[in-house]
Amino acid sequence: MNTAVLTKDTIELAKEFAERLVQAGLGVGRLSLNVGTLHPQAFGYAWNWSTTDGFCDEIQIGEDALYSDGYRKNPLFNVMEYGRTVRVPLENDEGEAASPLMMSLGKEGFSEYVALPMSASCGRFNAITLATRQQGGFETEQLESLTLLIKLFGLHVDRHVAERITKNISHTYLGWEAGERVASGTIRRGTGVPIRAVVWSSDMRGFSTLSEDMDNQSVATVLDHYFSAMADAVNRHGGDVLKFIGDGMLAVFPIASFETPQSAAQAAVEAARQAQSELYLLNERMRSETAWTPLHAGIGLHLGEVFFGNIGAAQRLDFTVIGEAVNVASRIEGCCKILNRNLLFSSGVACLLLDEVESLGSRFLKGMSKPEQLFSIRSMV
Repeated sequence: MNTAVLTKDTIELAKEFAERLVQAGLGVGRLSLNVGTLHPQAFGYAWNWSTTDGFCDEIQIGEDALYSDGYRKNPLFNVMEYGRTVRVPLENDEGEAASPLMMSLGKEGFSEYVALPMSASCGRFNAITLATRQQGGFETEQLESLTLLIKLFGLHVDRHVAERITKNISHTYLGWEAGERVASGTIRRGTGVPIRAVVWSSDMRGFSTLSEDMDNQSVATVLDHYFSAMADAVNRHGGDVLKFIGDGMLAVFPIASFETPQSAAQAAVEAARQAQSELYLLNERMRSETAWTPLHAGIGLHLGEVFFGNIGAAQRLDFTVIGEAVNVASRIEGCCKILNRNLLFSSGVACLLLDEVESLGSRFLKGMSKPEQLFSIRSMV
């Protein structure tokens, strides 16, 4: 188990454990590891390994799987929900009829399927399943040895589950880059690094009026739709969403994360294009809803250096970016309504773009002592 302590990848952990069981002559021909997690889009994960190909794959399991017949009719249901040990002989028709999975294993030549509970996480038991092709199934001595080894193996699985949950929560609430830094131990106040980035600041048009006419739950639903369009576009183009403030969103496209500064700036503009396109499609889908008010957004982009790190009090920190570039991006976004544009950016971004940019002249931004020349893309009004 010394190797297990050093193993960081759960796929490798499951694969190595399965191969060691085979080498020990314990009759294992198939192994699956099933664990719960905390994730906004996943109930848990499963890792499946078989002597047939020797590969181990990872599957993300959605919340809807909990209500499917495939799960509820699977012997695994009793293990994960109630912590029971299940043994299914597959050398008779009754065993194969227990579930579609049992039928499939029977056809592959497996003689017995065993599912055992491990420690509980996220409200359900984690589980490990084993199958053998030995005639008559697992021997009593083999199962005794397997049960003991699984108890030890479960300690390593618990560590992997805890680390995965920590990363899931960090990434979900802080963004990818900030989440990675916090999960790796960058949590002291004032710690961080200066980075050069294209800063994204966006805001929903008419949010104050919208929120006055709706109850809080309806406003939350609208914001979910809105931020799905905005944040998904940023994420798909390599940006990092840092925070939502009311109807506003702050994101960065770190120059170091792209091949060139030009590609970072182009990615930010492409993300803006996609976000506006997604909002248009959303409005088209929802136009038949009597209570739906079309959503529109302004996006401001600025290139500059920001401090990326922990800011706040000793007991309550925020991992974010601060600096003049953040303020400039926000002020640029504030000009979108005035200039009737849904995307504006500074000269630092404009000079990096391949698109045909349009100069909209210089303006004194709110709270800024020097004028800023503003640009947009001709095709984006």
